[in-house]
Amino acid sequence: MSRKLRAASAQPVVIDACCLIDLLVTGQAEGILRATGHAWHLPVAVQAEAKYVRQHDPDNPGSYKNLPADLTPLIESGLLAVCQPDGAHEQARYVHYATVFRSDGEAKCLALGECRGWVLATDDRKAINIAKEAGITVLSCPELIKAWAATARASRSRIAQVLADIQTLAQFQPNHAMPEYAWWIEQISRGMQ
Repeated sequence: MSRKLRAASAQPVVIDACCLIDLLVTGQAEGILRATGHAWHLPVAVQAEAKYVRQHDPDNPGSYKNLPADLTPLIESGLLAVCQPDGAHEQARYVHYATVFRSDGEAKCLALGECRGWVLATDDRKAINIAKEAGITVLSCPELIKAWAATARASRSRIAQVLADIQTLAQFQPNHAMPEYAWWIEQISRGMQ
């Protein structure tokens, strides 16, 4: 089956900046996104918000540096489809969510998720709660990483490194109420053994 046919039948997901940055810092964003089998959508506002990613500084061990986030390969390959709210109803829902968030990215993701029936990929607690109230299905970074780990058959040490990079570089660690929290903690612990 061709990639385009697969993408056309795949469940659409709109991704926000916090979740996208979590994936970008791993150096495995393409593999993680592909492993889920979803059709990924990137609002223009999220593209603008995901400007930099923090990376380890090879010239100064133990230090970090901010590098430009290059989404071009993910967009040009068709893995991320750029989108934005269209029509009066989607614009009205965007305006509604913009009154709740200071970020255009989250507001546009929620509007698209609600109006188009798309899943929302986010780690933002407020966005998760509002999405659930609106009946929008949510995917979190831990769920995406677990799917990648299983599909890629990643080694225990590679999984632990990806999770550690997300925690250190993206400064995200799931809270105990998130799906796959126990899996995340277990993987970090197993990777340290």
